[in-house]
Amino acid sequence: MRTFFTFAILMLLFASLPSCYDEGATFGENLVDSSFRNVTADTSSVTVTNVRIDSLETSGTETILVGEYSHTLWGTVASMSYIPYSRPSYSTDIEETVKLDSLVLKLYYNGYYLGDTTQWQTLSVYPLNEKVVLNDNDYLYSHSSFSYGKNALGKKTFKPHPGRGEPVEIRLSDQLGQELLTRFHNRDESVSDDMFEEYFKGIALVAESGSKNLLGFSVGDTLSALTLYYHVDDELRSPQSMVISPNTSTQFNHFDHNRSGSLLPDPANPKEEISSAQVGDRGVLAGGLGWYTRLEFPYLNNILQQGVQVEIQNAMLRIYPEIGTYSEFNALPDSIYLYIADENNVVTEAVTDYLGTQVQGGVLVKDETFHENTYYYFDVTSFMQQELGTFGMNKHNLQLVLPSSHYTSSFKNLTFSSQKGKNPLKLQLTYTIYESF
Repeated sequence: MRTFFTFAILMLLFASLPSCYDEGATFGENLVDSSFRNVTADTSSVTVTNVRIDSLETSGTETILVGEYSHTLWGTVASMSYIPYSRPSYSTDIEETVKLDSLVLKLYYNGYYLGDTTQWQTLSVYPLNEKVVLNDNDYLYSHSSFSYGKNALGKKTFKPHPGRGEPVEIRLSDQLGQELLTRFHNRDESVSDDMFEEYFKGIALVAESGSKNLLGFSVGDTLSALTLYYHVDDELRSPQSMVISPNTSTQFNHFDHNRSGSLLPDPANPKEEISSAQVGDRGVLAGGLGWYTRLEFPYLNNILQQGVQVEIQNAMLRIYPEIGTYSEFNALPDSIYLYIADENNVVTEAVTDYLGTQVQGGVLVKDETFHENTYYYFDVTSFMQQELGTFGMNKHNLQLVLPSSHYTSSFKNLTFSSQKGKNPLKLQLTYTIYESF
């Protein structure tokens, strides 16, 4: 009887406490009359604009890009490389008699390629007629160029193997090899420290027009170097060599872009902006060509009209690469990045990870079977929370870009659909609407 009495007293005590529960999206009913509801939607409008960087610095990247590639949508890109050389050391005694064996250019793959590497590639080497000199700002650009000779010093046709370690070797003119050997052996003033780059200005490496692939090679002390092989003319025929290293600060790549038959209109000005509607409801990122995408959210503030107060809880952005614009010959970039820009498109900060310490790279999720669910995703919660409620000059946009090295040292590219395209990008918002306080 006592147990039952105690239990009854406890029940009465609990019943007398103020109620504080969530039922029908209402909480604290006896404390604060505040109803709310949570909404998840992926129909938020995103305006996509494609923007071209007018100048790409390609000197000092320690990369040779050479070849040609035609994209199904964006036209044909081609690259050639200008390679000046630094004065080498030479120590064979002037009293010895030396004889030339060969002069060879050795190109070492850096692993990057674009296009069908089962197709033959032909590379030709031409002498530079002008000394390569950096601009006043100490750079050379993808549109920079210098004069080179019409007669090739050497040529090679081969099937590329970018995954292998052996170099592509191109034997150059014996005439040039003998001239270099004679001048160095005689300690000619033309090959002194001060005069060498005036005498030997370097080479231009050019692919045959119409080639089906574009290749990347490394540049360094012994990478893309010229090696002059000779021997001392004695009983032992002692083999010797002189390595002429490329000048890594002045070596650069020149890019050409033929838009004929592509979706891109002829450039109206150096700093182009093209809406997604002008190119078939698409966004494009293109290394080598300088394209990135601006994302704007013109109607974000409309959700504020749905209640007394609205708070964004989560925001996820998904970018879907367009099927047919990438392949094993034109692989998707592993990462892409978002930066925050003001009304003048000046970058103010990066979209960082949840700790706020590192730039957030869009995570690539691959659908290896059907490819339809291949996408990059970003957590843009913090940006959307800060952007909600801003107007005019306080509004910001997002700039979707490739890693900076992709713009100057590759032709990596990504094509995706805007919200009116075949596989549209999605901005999924989860937000809480408070009907009253």
